[in-house]
Amino acid sequence: MAINPLEFVDRCEFGTNGYKVNENNGNKVKTFIPKFSRWFGWRNQTFNQQFQLSGVTKTDTKQIAVRHDDAINSDLLVRINGRVYKCIVFSPDQRSMRETFDLLTLTEVTKP
Repeated sequence: MAINPLEFVDRCEFGTNGYKVNENNGNKVKTFIPKFSRWFGWRNQTFNQQFQLSGVTKTDTKQIAVRHDDAINSDLLVRINGRVYKCIVFSPDQRSMRETFDLLTLTEVTKP
């Protein structure tokens, strides 16, 4: 699967959950706290990948590719266009080459 970095035309934010104070009533509200952002490209999942994920009840997923970065891990949340996703499959490329990419399979975080 060849990845072309010229296809990285969208920006995403990586971060964690945190709390901020609601200015209207003073209550703490759970919110996304961004740490850093990266350019990414959408990846199409093969039918085989979709069937494998359906076995773990994760059928509504999206896959993105980013340049390899040690700061990215599967514990971080990803915000794309205002929607927050969690990483369910993280595939880092740790070869010592110049052009390495990490693949992240994401599922949208539902609010309680």
